[in-house]
Amino acid sequence: MYKLVLFDFDGTILDSDQMIVVTFKQLYGKYRPGYDPGLEHVLAFSGPPIRITLKNEFPDLDQDLMFDEFVKYSTVNYDKYVKAFPNVKSAFRKIKKAGVKYGMITSKARGATNYALKLTGLDKYIEFSLCSDEVKNVKPDPEGIYKAMKYFGVSSKDEVLYVGDSIYDYETALNAGVKFGYVTFSTRKLPKNCKIDVKIDSFKEFMEAIGYEK
Repeated sequence: MYKLVLFDFDGTILDSDQMIVVTFKQLYGKYRPGYDPGLEHVLAFSGPPIRITLKNEFPDLDQDLMFDEFVKYSTVNYDKYVKAFPNVKSAFRKIKKAGVKYGMITSKARGATNYALKLTGLDKYIEFSLCSDEVKNVKPDPEGIYKAMKYFGVSSKDEVLYVGDSIYDYETALNAGVKFGYVTFSTRKLPKNCKIDVKIDSFKEFMEAIGYEK
């Protein structure tokens, strides 16, 4: 039984894939016309901090400019495409009712995180969140998980589950020495040799998946 469940944000509780795809299609059209890396390549951007992705995708351009452009296009696309995954809010209610502590660790910066939380109404359910600009070392470094454990007063790593959708999340849990929960509906598949402790097929059955009876 877990005392603390920590969640990734994008691709785990927040369905933002369409926003990412549309935004980068627009950026490529403007700054790399004719370039099409394919859907699988773009969907992988859900893991690392956006500034790292922008540096990789537009290495010869001014990075402050590209970040501003990303914010400009993605803000519009957020309102059109971003939503919480089905049954996430009810899952949070059940987690809280069971007395399990929970929070969120994301590669997003605080401003973008707050915008997405409020947009989807998740701000009413998530009391603790830790963003990329609030740690010295971003995922897959375990700093965020350790900070969350300290905040919640949980010392045993065996009692912590980190839930995510990408290899970055898997490596974060591995580096922290905590259990890893994988959302199987993710568009980002993990290598076959990854050790998944909990498979989560949907948030409707989340409590059963992590070992709590109905």
